[in-house]
Amino acid sequence: VTELPVREVALMAAAALIGWKGGERIGLFGASIVGPMIVTTLMSLAGLIHSRPPAEAILAAQFFIGCGIGVHFLGVTWGELTRVVLAGIAYVLVLAVLAAGFTGLVTWARLGDPVEAFLAFAPGGQAEMTVLAIVTGADLGFVITHHLTRIVLVIVGAPLVAGLMARRRKD
Repeated sequence: VTELPVREVALMAAAALIGWKGGERIGLFGASIVGPMIVTTLMSLAGLIHSRPPAEAILAAQFFIGCGIGVHFLGVTWGELTRVVLAGIAYVLVLAVLAAGFTGLVTWARLGDPVEAFLAFAPGGQAEMTVLAIVTGADLGFVITHHLTRIVLVIVGAPLVAGLMARRRKD
């Protein structure tokens, strides 16, 4: 952070707060991540920001995201935790194999680099994949666009599939 111009660090902090709170106010999905990205993109396109976020900010974001996830485990029994963790491991392994397959396909078709393609299709939340994309230096737009597309497809598609399944059960 000491190597960046103070003005840019201040602009990044302002973009984070304005984007987060502004995104929440308008009901933006993933406001804490997407809102600051939009504001920072606008500032970058306007020529106000020329640097990546400092490593300290990225580490702090990872820490607080982890804390936010961790507090949801308060009061969980050991049996519940074991069952959920094992199911999660199995789920991540299946999705990681699928992501690796899509990574191979995207790389073979020369549509993206391997790291960016894997992060775009990897199992994980939007916030986590955003942080990983920033840390690895991957094309943030490529990764985020894929994750946002996945989220939109699930949000729109799940009710449609559920409706079709309910109709088939009735027939």
